[in-house]
Amino acid sequence: MRLLSAGLAVGSLAACAHGPIPGSFTRPHEAPAATVLNYESSFLGGSGTLWMTLPSGENFTGPYRLVPHDPNRQMTASLTGDRGSTMVCRFTLKEPGVGPAGGGTVQCQLSTGGLFDASF
Repeated sequence: MRLLSAGLAVGSLAACAHGPIPGSFTRPHEAPAATVLNYESSFLGGSGTLWMTLPSGENFTGPYRLVPHDPNRQMTASLTGDRGSTMVCRFTLKEPGVGPAGGGTVQCQLSTGGLFDASF
């Protein structure tokens, strides 16, 4: 029984995909800055969390949810900043239903002006 419990615990940890999505954040009239959008999927992989810190120091976080087998391979997420701003991220995924772990492109539009772009 202990061996089964240990195996399930290890399997749970391995099932959650996570990682960085390096990209570029640009504000009007400013030079682009290297910025990273991070993700971590839920245990079953149908949803997860995104987070990012902008060059200004504002931290954003928010959930994402996948639509399994979406033929358009689209995913949208809304992130909330700790200084009152919001950000909408629009993904085009390489593999429908897989999430960020499968690769794709993303654009995040900041409510106060600015754009994050990445291909991963």
